[in-house]
Amino acid sequence: MSKFIIGTFLMLGIRFYELSSGSDFEPEIRPIAQTVIETKSLEVVPFDAPIVTRADVEIIPFVAIEKARVFPASIEAAPPAAAIPVTFIDMRQVSGRRVNMRSGPGTNYGVLDTLTRGTQTEVIEVNANGWARIRVTTTDQVGWMSSRLLTPS
Repeated sequence: MSKFIIGTFLMLGIRFYELSSGSDFEPEIRPIAQTVIETKSLEVVPFDAPIVTRADVEIIPFVAIEKARVFPASIEAAPPAAAIPVTFIDMRQVSGRRVNMRSGPGTNYGVLDTLTRGTQTEVIEVNANGWARIRVTTTDQVGWMSSRLLTPS
């Protein structure tokens, strides 16, 4: 069996040599780019001679301000509690055993922390690519994690 394998590799090597022009092979000649290095002399400024320049100043015209108008307060009842909008906090927990929390929405961003299963998080936003910006409730650390690795708590 080993003779067969060695013979096969030998035949493949010979075929490759023939297909790549064999002994008639001449590498392509590519022009070499010439780089020109320019040298500039620096102007020497004496230490005891300060350089004074005048900054551009934008002149803002004076605008007269009207006196504030005082309106009498109206007596109205506060809106009922049902009319006040309630902010929904999306609490989720990490479903994976050890999940990386990253500095940006993608695996090409650096790892900020590795969270274990059951870690409570608050979802701040979820982008179109399925990455959730989260805040860890115990440490207040903010980062990004794949939303499929978070389950409702």
